[in-house]
Amino acid sequence: MLGDQLDPTGPAFRGHRPGDARVLMIESEHALARLPYNRERRVLVIGAMRRFADRLRAAGWAVDLRRAPTLFAGVMAHAAEEEPDRIVVAHPASRSGLALVRRVAGALPVQVEIREPVGFITRPGELDEILGARQPRMDTFYRAMRRRLGILVDADGEPVGGAWSMDAENRKPPPRTRDLGAPAPWLPAADDPLDRELRHEFASLPEIGGGGERVMAADQGEAEAALDRFIETRLAGFGPHQDAMMDDDWAMSHALLSGPLNLGILSPERVARRVADALGDGAPIASVEGFVRQVIGWREYVWGWYWKRTWRTANALGAEAPVPAALRGGSTRMRCVEVAMDGIHRRGYSHHIQRLMVLGTLMLLRGTEPWAASRWFQAAHVDGAAWVMAPNVIGMALYADGGGMMTKPYAASGAYIKRMSNHCRSCPYDPTAGAGPDACPFTTLYWDFLDRHRERLGQNHRMALSMRNLAKRQDIPAIRARAREVMAALDTGVD
Repeated sequence: MLGDQLDPTGPAFRGHRPGDARVLMIESEHALARLPYNRERRVLVIGAMRRFADRLRAAGWAVDLRRAPTLFAGVMAHAAEEEPDRIVVAHPASRSGLALVRRVAGALPVQVEIREPVGFITRPGELDEILGARQPRMDTFYRAMRRRLGILVDADGEPVGGAWSMDAENRKPPPRTRDLGAPAPWLPAADDPLDRELRHEFASLPEIGGGGERVMAADQGEAEAALDRFIETRLAGFGPHQDAMMDDDWAMSHALLSGPLNLGILSPERVARRVADALGDGAPIASVEGFVRQVIGWREYVWGWYWKRTWRTANALGAEAPVPAALRGGSTRMRCVEVAMDGIHRRGYSHHIQRLMVLGTLMLLRGTEPWAASRWFQAAHVDGAAWVMAPNVIGMALYADGGGMMTKPYAASGAYIKRMSNHCRSCPYDPTAGAGPDACPFTTLYWDFLDRHRERLGQNHRMALSMRNLAKRQDIPAIRARAREVMAALDTGVD
């Protein structure tokens, strides 16, 4: 069992019972130190593995949970000791995991059977089968998934509520209050003894952030409690402000279920069905549809894109800058970045709009090298699996695949952040200004980004309005000069 396959009913268990098979789980020292992971990511993943092992033992399974220098070394040591007649494993969720399993299969004189993945509705390669020869687009895929699963569709396969997307109702800016006012999410006990033990155990490893607050479920009981809490008290308010950001509300109405979903603790299909069923209990269709879209639409689409291409060398815009200093432990005066990084430092979490429209946009506009950006996101966030971050960061946020995954760059100026957050009220920068010492770095870099990529972006019909607005500006020389100053500060110091 790999650390993201923590489902006792998963495919590897099929056909086996306690007493006739052993469960092998490995805490790899190499994997733990491969990136400067946020401490709360290590706490979540290793804690979930240890809790899962305890649960299996209580159910009568023989479990070998061992620490080893590498996953490969752990498997080989176990095989030498136990001499299994065959090995069964669910399909890994990463290319490196799959390469490991194939290496094991080549090194051992026993059958290694790879079964279907844990935690996904579709299998690797199925994205193209679902969409056929058409250019992959998420909305087309999402409609196919709704019909395939019979979720939020009527007997004729048409969308419940009359529309496939409720996005128009789910993009409201934040209210003019300190926080959203949503009921609190489910959170684990602050003094959990295993969490405390693990934080001490990992204190000497390089890390992004200091950690200290686990906010996602690490076993089935916790995950069910978190799901119940979300559906019963937070789902109704999820939709309208799911794209908003607030200074004093790190959780907003988000479900905080990505961690247990990505570890295999929760089934995405079951989560989507439970949320869809809440429609019958009075949950607003816009909130229900918005959440279901994320789980069976975007999540499965990203999973499909991960296996569709390799991501490491994708760099269509020729981006070579380092990850901004403010994201590497430096300080910043940009309030939106400061708030997002505070959440990462405290709990290894920022919600999806902070990731895409603040942190991701900053890296896009600066020209951060895509693979470095993806590895940073993977290390910084508790739910930062490789299959999640490569397409989301490289394909969506940075447009580094040249438009394969997205039809246009998600480039935005400070005007977007002003509209969708309350950050600008307490920020020293002016989101409307593109040049001058008080100009918002996002606004400066937005116009400079369009200017630097005029030839490429000018050929994209979805960028036509932005490029016309660029042509009208009389201050491009001043913006270019200010952009060089902003870039230098982002690379080396306070911005």
